[in-house]
Parts: sequence; C-alpha cells; structure tokens
Amino acid sequence: MNFKLENSYILDSFIIGGPLEGKGPISGYIDYISSFKDNSFESIEIDSLISCIDHLLEKTNTEPKDIDLAISGELSNQIATSNYTYRTLLIPFIGIYSACSSIALGLGLASLLLDNPSVNKILVTTSSNTESAEREFRNPNEYGGDKFDTQTFTSTIAASALLVIEKTNIKLSSFTLGKVIDIGFTDANDFGRAMAPAALETLFEHFRETNTEPKDYDLILTGDLSSFGYELVLKSLNEHFGNVTNYKDCGLILYDVKSQNVFAGGSGPGTSAAVLLGYIKKRIEKGELNKVLLCATGALLSPTMVLQKNSIPCIAHIIVMEGNK
Repeated sequence: MNFKLENSYILDSFIIGGPLEGKGPISGYIDYISSFKDNSFESIEIDSLISCIDHLLEKTNTEPKDIDLAISGELSNQIATSNYTYRTLLIPFIGIYSACSSIALGLGLASLLLDNPSVNKILVTTSSNTESAEREFRNPNEYGGDKFDTQTFTSTIAASALLVIEKTNIKLSSFTLGKVIDIGFTDANDFGRAMAPAALETLFEHFRETNTEPKDYDLILTGDLSSFGYELVLKSLNEHFGNVTNYKDCGLILYDVKSQNVFAGGSGPGTSAAVLLGYIKKRIEKGELNKVLLCATGALLSPTMVLQKNSIPCIAHIIVMEGNK
C-alpha cells in the first residue's frame, strides 16, 4: 500500500557510529564516531541513542517539550533500548518493531501522522549494536563460534531524525507499507536471501502503484540484503526493467566488505538509517542526488521460533527522499 506524502520534511538528523563504522567508506557522512563504554552491550546502545537524540536536539535548538511525539524501534527484546531511552524524555511515544526495516517504517508512520493538524514535529530514532544483536539472535561473540560467509555484520549505529511540516530542503514524498512475506526459508545464517522476496514484493508494488520504474530515481537502495540477497534482487530488477545500474544495498555501502571482515555485508536497523539520514541526505543537500528510494528490509524472526524449526517471515518498507529546492 502506497501513500503519497504531502507534509513531511526533515529538519535535520544525527548519526553516531562505532569505531568500525568510523573506518568505513562513508565515515565522513557520520556525524560522530563513538567508543562508548558501559556495564553491558545493551547499556552502550541505550547511551548511544540518548546521546544521538541530545545532539540532534542541540543541533536544531529543540527542547523535548517542543516535540509532539516520538517513534522508535530496533532489535532488542521488547524494544528495550527504545523504551529505556525514552523514559528520560517524557515525549508521547510509539514503539515499533520492524527489525532492520525500522527506520523506513518509523519515517513513514511519522509522515502520515504529520497530516494531523495537531501534530507538527516528530522525532524518529533507531539503533543497533553488533555485540547485543549477536547475543540475541545467534551466539555471543565471546563463544568464538564459527561464522558463515552468508552472515551479515550488525552495525553499531544510533540514528535520529526530526520531521516537521514546515518546508525544508529535504522532503519525504512517498511511503509504501510492506507485507509479511514467508517463503519457507529457515537458514538463520542467511538473512539476506531470506529477505530478498519481501524486498521484491514491496519494490514491484511501489513501482505499480506510483507508476514509476528504477530509472525514475537517482538511486535505489535496499537495506542489508547482504551480497547474496543483493544479487537476487539485482537479477530480478534486470529481468523486469533491463539493465538497472542505479541499485545498491546499504549494507554494502556502510562497509568495505573485503577489507573490514564483515562477511556478506552490514545489517541492523542502524545500517539503513545511517545510509539514508547521513550519506544520502547530505548528498541531496549538496545537489549530488535528488530523488532516492530506500526499500528497508527486516527479518522478523524469533530465536525461539527458529529453534522450533520454524521459517523466517520478512518484510520491507519503502520511503522516498527528495531534494526540495
């Protein structure tokens, strides 16, 4: 289902990355490189998200009382990172869970809510942490277990954006809400190929409903499909639209896969968020890009369900960002 957005603009954003992200190809588009230390991996992620929000509010000269509501989601059980972060802010809050596609869903929902005359300013955030995600969905890194070539590396990122109804240089123009797609894929070490069908479902629906095709965008992005899932989507796009040369994956942009030892690419909610709100937003502001489509993808698995030999349901949501000059 596609929604044309009329009143959604990004006032500003802020991205905090970890040390590895600070050595990646787009490190210059990350606002701050952190080496947070705390009692636990979860506390580090919470501290990063709190700091990210604080920087954005200072950057935009905004007080928490000026914000009508906030939307946040990430990977932690019961979205604990978001809940523990927002307990200090006292802003009306919507918690969401869409795994690694959380930023697209958050921005899309915020944009729809901005059509309400009583809502003028919405804070949207997400985060991920490689250590806490590995412990939750696979095995703690300290176990020293084998890794697979098809696995992705969860980014350590906190991201925030402030959406407003007043016109700025960055507009969110379209939002396509995805469907839960489950093709029976059961390999929890290969999220990329598990999510590829959901990405294609949402992409083709978006193109149909908006009467567009890949050539109508400066850049088309998927979120953390890995090099394996990326190849599947690229092959399908080429079959339907000819030679598609403007398609990339966020997990293959955030890192140099060969030199940074991130297996098949980056993943985690922070990956798509950092690429869209950092790299893409700043390139649009410079006039290097004008219209970019992000199809953020999420594997909606539960470790419990996987251990019960269940398959991996997946989803993808699209948000389109444009220059507004």
